[in-house]
Amino acid sequence: MEGSKVLLRDFITKNLSPWVTRLTAACSALNVEVVEGDAFLSRGAFGRVFKVKRLGQDGDELALKIVEMSSAGRLFQEVKALKLAQQTGLTIRFVAVAEISDGVAMLLSPVGKPIQYPTTSEEVKALFDMLWQLHSADVVHGDPRGPNVIVKDGQRLWIDLVEGWGDLPVLIQNDAEILTQSILHGFPKDSLDVDLETLIESYGGNPTKLNLDCLADKVGEKFPAS
Repeated sequence: MEGSKVLLRDFITKNLSPWVTRLTAACSALNVEVVEGDAFLSRGAFGRVFKVKRLGQDGDELALKIVEMSSAGRLFQEVKALKLAQQTGLTIRFVAVAEISDGVAMLLSPVGKPIQYPTTSEEVKALFDMLWQLHSADVVHGDPRGPNVIVKDGQRLWIDLVEGWGDLPVLIQNDAEILTQSILHGFPKDSLDVDLETLIESYGGNPTKLNLDCLADKVGEKFPAS
């Protein structure tokens, strides 16, 4: 809690303009207000995320994502991807979107906690299982890295989906490669060896649970059992 307060204070102090202006405009447009104490959730390359609630209500907290107008297209792609994935129950839920004077804001639900990078083979398998659940519903993520998973009330959810362009098998293979690289981020750069590359290509060519399980098992070999 205290760390979030410091982050928010530093954010406001160092970024009084234009992000505070955008935050104020977004809250007004979407009829929300920031949650006192730990409102600043994260910053990324293309935007900022805040914890908010409906104006004058003490109900569920929401995530307010704001991007500059130059990144509006990227955010609208995320909206489209979330809507397509909504029926899976595996992703954060799109609530609303609004254009502001120099940006775009989106409300998402729920607010969760980021997961830790996997440290055991079982945790590796769990992430690949999450990816399979998306793919089995003909949904691709676009950027399925570990940091793009949150947990809320024991349920893990994907966030920051990217609308994919191109053939589904290619997009599915890209998802598998991105997740593999993300899980192995702490290993030497040559950790994506020939065997792993072959398994990734096999999954792209024939995206079955068995092929993805083989990839998960191979990646999991680099981690201890729990």
